[in-house]
Parts: sequence; structure tokens; C-alpha cells
Amino acid sequence: MYKILYVIPVIVILVYFGAVYTLVPFGNDSSTTEIKDVQKLTGTPADNYEPHERDQHCGSSDAKTSQYIKEFKIPTPCTQPLSIIADYDGKIWFTQTNTGNIAKFDPESEEFTEYPNDMWSLNSASMMWGIALTEDNEIWYTDDKYGALWQFSIPDEKYSKFEIKGKTGKPSPQKIGLYNDNFVINDFSGKQIVVLNHEKLDNGIYTNATLSIPDGFFTSQAVVDNDGNMWFIMWKYQKEAILVKTNSNTQEVERFNLPDSIKAPNGVALGHLGNIWIADTAGNSFYKFNPDDNKVIEFVTSKPSVMTYGNASGLIKTPITRPYWNAFDSEGNMWFNQQTANRLAVFNPDIESLVEYDIPSRNPDWSDCGDLSDCGLSQSFGFTFKDKQVWFTEWVENNIGVLDTSVPLPIEVSIDDDEIEIKQGEQKEFFVTITPNSNKNSEVKLFGNSNSESITVNPKSEMVLISDESVKIPVTITASDDAHEGYYKILIGTQFSDVAISSYATIKVG
Repeated sequence: MYKILYVIPVIVILVYFGAVYTLVPFGNDSSTTEIKDVQKLTGTPADNYEPHERDQHCGSSDAKTSQYIKEFKIPTPCTQPLSIIADYDGKIWFTQTNTGNIAKFDPESEEFTEYPNDMWSLNSASMMWGIALTEDNEIWYTDDKYGALWQFSIPDEKYSKFEIKGKTGKPSPQKIGLYNDNFVINDFSGKQIVVLNHEKLDNGIYTNATLSIPDGFFTSQAVVDNDGNMWFIMWKYQKEAILVKTNSNTQEVERFNLPDSIKAPNGVALGHLGNIWIADTAGNSFYKFNPDDNKVIEFVTSKPSVMTYGNASGLIKTPITRPYWNAFDSEGNMWFNQQTANRLAVFNPDIESLVEYDIPSRNPDWSDCGDLSDCGLSQSFGFTFKDKQVWFTEWVENNIGVLDTSVPLPIEVSIDDDEIEIKQGEQKEFFVTITPNSNKNSEVKLFGNSNSESITVNPKSEMVLISDESVKIPVTITASDDAHEGYYKILIGTQFSDVAISSYATIKVG
């Protein structure tokens, strides 16, 4: 029954709101006594779930490997890893939401070390979305059930907890950023952005500055630009999204209404040219906001594979990818996770290319898989960068993984025309160039995707063989009679076994 409920809107809303763990799986209720009896059977964090829930929350398979990604199974069952970060020595640290512990992974020895948190008293998971590393070797992370900010001292192997002070209701701290030794935390449903000084917290002094949010709004993660301006979005699900720019020194506040197509903007990242990039968890798109002219441009992802959503019931008519969190690496590329496409994606804003890597593990209990094998989602949310690697967590597979970006892609995709002009009711052909990166023969078939029903994209349908020379493939684009005048971004690419490689074309209708 749960697999059908996956597509019902009320369930989806819980996913958007950063509370995936509150989803109710199929099964019967059990009493507290029954839970205690089950706990005696395993003595592991899996005891926080009833037996029929464990595959769904604790992992359904062994760690897997692809050409680009290698996964590692956490030794303790059902820890449910979430936020993740690399330290200055290359060690990987991550939160365990079902134990309250911080854990370390050594990439050289491939060994895990888990640090018991004696201050943890919950017998359930608490989402720890945000994590930061300070120069004095402390890991700080948020905790939504406790409404707290935790500190873990790496040298002392000691935990400390600071309760977030809310103005109204229970705080729900989410993402955390570190700017000039100040933590900036969005209180997702607590109607505030909180700023805490790291040095004062180290001295046991909790002094916070808060920016209050009107009733009824949620908050996205907050970022601070080079001029000291804080940017975040306050939003009402499927109703309203307002980008806010504020400066604590000048006390100036500016608001920018975002397009109605943005329904659940969780992720916000600052690009290297000062643009604000937004991940919309309610659909297939991410957006660029240009502060110079206040223009917003939408970029659509490729469609999810049927092996991620299954659709055994036939109820899923419009599967979506749900971009959730986004961040820029040191080379100016934006990475984001696609929650319901089970992918990690990287966008190059200079050449407007998109590469989407498939995560090998899939948990069928989070999708409408039916009898399909190798179907489902790993619920991958947290990721971090270290050199040419992207490390990430799989919340319901009890894995961490690493994506090696140095592994060459088989091809490159480029659009011949910088801008394609088309009139309403018109059809036009343009060419996409596929350039191989090796002499190995490959068969490619292009796909196209658009963010508008009035703009349709039809690449050449049959497979095209490429070897050692570039190949041009025709693509037909059609603008319907009711297409609005203006600019659109369409996506053209091809899917290999473990990766999709695409490029964007700019379409001008008028």
C-alpha cells in the first residue's frame, strides 16, 4: 500500500518540508512493549524500527560500485547517515541521524570510526541537515528534533549541545553556513534565520541574532555574499516564494518575487559571479537569479529513469527529479542531488552543460516498484567535495559513497547555435554535436526536455553510432501557437548506463 501512497500529494509535501523520516510506511501499529521486545533481538539502531520497517529505513542491499561511484557500507546497521564533510587531512565525517553519533571514514584504510554520543536520548531518527567544520577542528551540525546545534571536538572526541532559541514554537534548524566565524542557520519552520558566533559558543556563551520571518512561511538555506549580504527564500508551498536580500550593517532589506513555477525552494547557493542559484524540490528544475537585472532563468533536468520510481501501479503520470540541495565546488561548478531520480548532478554555468550520475544503490520501499528488481531510491541528500571527489550519504541504504570526477566521460554534447529564434506556431531544426572522448565505439540516442508544454523537443529517434569523430545530429523544436514570447532553456542529451550527459540550448520565441 505504501508504494501507491508515494505519489499522493500529502506524502510528497512531507518530503519537501525536510521531514522524510515522518513518512508512515505500510504495516501495522505496535505497542511500546512490542518495540522493546524487538530491540532485544538485535541490540542495534535497527531496533528503532519495527521488523517490517527495517528494509525501508535500514538498507535493502550491499554497497555497490559503478564506473564513477564506489559505495561503502557503514558497519553499524541502520545509522541513517545524512550531512557529510571532509576535514583538512582528507578524512570524511558524517552525521548518523538514527544514533546521534558522528562518524569518520578514512579513504586510505577504508575504515569507519563511530563516536558514541552519551548525550543522545532519542530512540528515533532526527534529521541533521547541516554540517560545518571550523579551523579549530570542531564539527558543528544541526538537529531538528532536539532543536539544537551540536559540537563535536575532534581532538577531544567530546560532544556539546546548544539549544536553538526560538521566538515562537519549536525550532527546526536545518542548513548551516560558516561566515567570518559566524554560523548562519535557517530555522526551517521556526520563522527565523539564526546567526551564532562560533568563538562565543566555544566559551559557553549563547548570543544569537535573529531575522524574523512572517507567519506561514518556511525558510530555505541562507548564503552570504562577498559584500556581507545575506540571501535566502521565504516560501509557502505551491503558493509563494520571495527571495530576500538583507544586510546587517546597513539594515537594508530587499525582496524579489520569484516565478510561480518555484514551489518548494529548499536549496540556495551563491555562484562565482554573484548569481543566486535555487533548487526547487517540487519539480524538475533549478533556477538562476541575476542580482544585476533581477532576471530569473529556469533550467530543467533530464527525466528520471523508470527504475527510480517504478510505477507498477500506473498512477505516476509525471515523474519528477526533485533537486534538493545545491553547492558550488572550487572550480565554479554547481552540484545538486536529485532526490527522486537517485542521482548526483553537476552543472557548468559557463558552458551550460549538465552531467547526471546515477547512484548505484536503490531501495524499492521508497518507490512504486512492484516486481521490478534494482528499482527504488537511496534517499541521497548530503554531499561534500574533496579534491576531484564528491562524497555523499545514502540515508536509507546505510552507505556513504564517493564519486570520482576524474573518470572521463565517454562523450561531450554541444549545441551549434548560441540562440535559436522561433515564432509562435513554427517548427525549426538545429544540430547537436556529439564529440567522443575515446576511440571506443558507442551508440547514442538523444533525448530532449523542456520546462514548458508549449515548447516541444524532438531529437532524431534512431540510435547513432559514434567512434573517433564528431557527429552532428538533427533536433526539431516546435513552438505552439499559444507559446509565450520570451526566452526558454531546453535540454538535449544522451543517457549511458551510469550517466546522462547533456547541454542546454537557448530558445527565443517571438
